Amino acid sequence: APAGHGKRALLEIDRERGAVAKLQKEVDEATKRADRRDAEHQRAAEALQAQLGNARHQAGVLQGRLDAAQVANEGLRDQLAAQRRAQADRSRPAREQTATSRATAARPAVGRLARTTGTARKAAAAPMPSGKMVARLKKSGQS
Repeated sequence: APAGHGKRALLEIDRERGAVAKLQKEVDEATKRADRRDAEHQRAAEALQAQLGNARHQAGVLQGRLDAAQVANEGLRDQLAAQRRAQADRSRPAREQTATSRATAARPAVGRLARTTGTARKAAAAPMPSGKMVARLKKSGQS
């Protein structure tokens, strides 16, 4: 009977070795799958990082264009306002213009000169960029 016990023990040890080998094979396969997935995830992460970098660059370019367009829009608004003021001055009723002309003629020349240069100064200043526009130009590197 003791010889039967030894044989049974050897068979049980052999079965356990087979199970261990099978489990080791499964572990190896799982490790390989995990390594492949890790490599795939790494490539995907790198691709997403590149896309993010491109998107940030494009956003910066678009922000610069937007800033420039806003500055140009402000300048055009200022020009339009100046043109509207000039048009309003030209289209005043003749009676009002005549009364203003007579009042101007009665004033001393110094007053007329000061008023004329003031108006000329306003008209000349209209296309000049505002402080806000200058700041935007500096920010966008266009100054």
